[in-house]
Amino acid sequence: MKICPKCGAELDDGLRFCKKCGSEYRESDLYARKRDKGDAGKSDRDVDDLIGDKNLINESTIIGKQEKYEASNITINNTVTEDHSHTTVVCSVSGKRVYLDHSVVCPECGKPVALEYYQESSKRCDNCEEKAREAFRSIASGIAAEGPLDAARKRRLDSEAKRLRIDDSVQTEILRTLQRRGPAPGGKLSTLQKAELETAVRQLMQLDEPQTQQHAMESLSVLHELTGNYIADCWYFLGLAVTAPEESVRRYEEEVTDIYWQRYWGYLAYCAVGSPKGGAAVERLRASFGEHEDDIRLAETAYCMARGFASFDRSMMKHAGEMAEQIRPEYLSQPLAAVYSLMKRVLAEDIRLDGDYTAEEVFFIVAVLRAGRYVERLQAEAQELARRQREEQERREREAREERERREREVREALERREREARETRERQERERAAAEEAKRRKQAELAAERTRRMEQEMARLGGNKPRRDDSSDKAKAFAGYETTVPGKKKGGWKRTLLIVVIVLILILVALFLIPAPESLQ
Repeated sequence: MKICPKCGAELDDGLRFCKKCGSEYRESDLYARKRDKGDAGKSDRDVDDLIGDKNLINESTIIGKQEKYEASNITINNTVTEDHSHTTVVCSVSGKRVYLDHSVVCPECGKPVALEYYQESSKRCDNCEEKAREAFRSIASGIAAEGPLDAARKRRLDSEAKRLRIDDSVQTEILRTLQRRGPAPGGKLSTLQKAELETAVRQLMQLDEPQTQQHAMESLSVLHELTGNYIADCWYFLGLAVTAPEESVRRYEEEVTDIYWQRYWGYLAYCAVGSPKGGAAVERLRASFGEHEDDIRLAETAYCMARGFASFDRSMMKHAGEMAEQIRPEYLSQPLAAVYSLMKRVLAEDIRLDGDYTAEEVFFIVAVLRAGRYVERLQAEAQELARRQREEQERREREAREERERREREVREALERREREARETRERQERERAAAEEAKRRKQAELAAERTRRMEQEMARLGGNKPRRDDSSDKAKAFAGYETTVPGKKKGGWKRTLLIVVIVLILILVALFLIPAPESLQ
């Protein structure tokens, strides 16, 4: 264990800064060494200014023999120089990473915080400062409720302010606001006021008509100031957080008395202005109104959903679903029943662009759950999906059209191919038939020529004369249209013909005698 030389607190070996006073251990060690060496030229207050709550030496240089210390981005540890210009820490207030030389450790909570969120006057971070102010507001509200602010009560307030380290200016401002704020009138709404409230609520839900919303806020402001009705206050502070978030935040931070609905919708105003203090506002609500467990659980659920929709973080939506399961709807305040039913619907089926939402549900989705960017993203995704579907449909139609054209082209080509093949077949058959006829004619011509040659040989044999053929005779005739020539008639050929006839008759008679007679004739 290490001992902080400044406050005497015990430090773990792994800690570099003191949780109680925020001092850096090495700088405290340097301070101890300087005192041991008898550096009488500096008082304890001078060294405290050097190593106090900022923990770092921020800008400028070290002059002389370490007798004048100004801001720098290095830390001096005896004779060792360490450069922290690239070291980062997470700010406990904003949640952002900042350079180590731009941060400080809060002595009250012991967490690192950026310099812009550190209160130099009270030596603590904004979160601790806000908690201290809230505690003082609560105490001042209780003391003010006891009666006029006399000397005794003023001493009590001064004592509490000193204990909480509240500046005089802050204390005066809180007390002045407390004195301005009279007791809240608590009354019922008349029939006319109920009608005005219903009309103002309907006008407040017209998100696309700012002028109408402004008229609604004027009516709700009047109802809030005159009646202080529970439901009217709910809609008034809700409308203020939606239509004028900066004004809502200012009044939230300056208000002394704890008005339930102003505290309840505080996180919504912070979300609207983009401040990271929304979660702290919910915690503050729980600290002040812990008896409204289900209302506060609903606020936590709505805050987680708003954060999830804003950053498109599914883990926040998961946490919101777990919190919503713990809500008892029968114990919710009357104006929150519609918010609860809508949140259950959204958590169950997500936001649907084609969903049938009422004007009140649309108002809660956009204004309370802060789902405007999420809806825009859904619309963009839906448009992109529709575009892809159109492209896919066009692609399919184009492919189908190309497929039909391809099939039609194949059918035409097949039909043309069949016609061409049929035509070629017919032409081939015609050629084959012509060739067959030509071959038949040649064969017939050859047969006729062979018969003629045999007849001439036979006649020459019977007549004893050799056949003669006079190719040069002008009276030669073609036989049956072929090239074969038939011998022409010659003078003196009747004798030969007569001889042939006689011979034929003789042969016939011989044949008749040789052929046996039929049995009927015998």
